[in-house]
Formats: sequence, C-alpha cells, structure tokens
Amino acid sequence: MARKIDPEQHEGKRQEILAAAHRCFLRNGLQGASISMICKEAGMSPGHLYHYFPSKEAIIEQMADDYLAALHGHFGGHGKETPTATVLLSELWSMSGWDDLSHCRILFELLAEAGRNPRIHAILRDNTDGIRDLLTATLATGQARGEVDPSLDPRHTSAVLVAVLDAAPMLPLMTDGLDFEESRKLITTMISRFLRPQP
Repeated sequence: MARKIDPEQHEGKRQEILAAAHRCFLRNGLQGASISMICKEAGMSPGHLYHYFPSKEAIIEQMADDYLAALHGHFGGHGKETPTATVLLSELWSMSGWDDLSHCRILFELLAEAGRNPRIHAILRDNTDGIRDLLTATLATGQARGEVDPSLDPRHTSAVLVAVLDAAPMLPLMTDGLDFEESRKLITTMISRFLRPQP
C-alpha cells in the first residue's frame, strides 16, 4: 500500500530544498553548485531530493515560478487609483534594505548560464515574459488614466523597465556605501519622469 503524502509536509520539504539551493547558488554560482552540494546543504540524500525535484533545472524553474507569483502579489496589492510608478516599483518599496534584494542576484547567475544552457535560457525567457505581461498591463492602465506617456509602446517599454529593475540589486555590489532609501527614491524619480506624459 502506497504511503499517503501529507501535502503540507511535502511542500515544507520542497521549500527547504529551494532555500538550500538558493544558498548554494549564491555561494558557488549556478554552474558551480552541484546536486550533491544542494543535498549536503539540505541535509538529505540525492535519492530523497529527487523525490521532490528531478533535476537542478527543475529547482531553478520552481524558483523562477515562485518569484513571478510573489511579483503578482506585490502588483495585486494595490488599488485601482495607485500611481503607475508605485505599482511598477512595488517590490522595491516592500523591501527594508539591500539585504532583502539578495534573492534577485540569482538572476545574474541565470543570465550568465543562459548563454551556455538552452534549458536555463528558456526558463529565464519564460519568466521575463511573465514579468513583462504584468508591467505591460500596468503601463496600459496608466496610459488609459493619463498618467503614462501615450507615445510609449507598453510592451517595448516593459522590456526596458525589466532591465532597470533587475539592475537595482547590483548597486551595492558595484558601489560601496550607497544608502538604500535614497537609492530607492532616485529610482522612483527616474521611472516617474520617464513615464510622465510630455507637455
């Protein structure tokens, strides 16, 4: 008789594996972190881990899906009258400091690996498409309300915004001593001025 799976316990173990993999990816890089390293970090055997994820790529794909789901939550938490720039930057404004953005640094591991691994490239592309869908819809709503320059193509603009927002977590790695609050305000000002309708 097959053992009955406790959904809550199963999901809890999956989250433990994802957290262990995240630590390994930050420490060793996406390519350098092996399944055996992730198993050691998670305190389990490869056979046990494969019960939850069939491959390292499956772990990465789940991380990307979880990030997109979290982003949906940030965007969905705003009312219809919230300014467009506030919605677009809602994830950044939910953070309390640079350390809260460390999870975003996995993206740069993905970018480096995407040039070598077609499967990682597909995961990155699909995740970015999902993010752009959110941004495009928000921009179109802003244009309908007169808050966003109508000459901007929402889909193309979404790609530029992804590049800007993805680069934000790298600021403290490139320059020492940057104040988080001031940097966040400057990014908000930059996006707001960029989107503003021209007189």
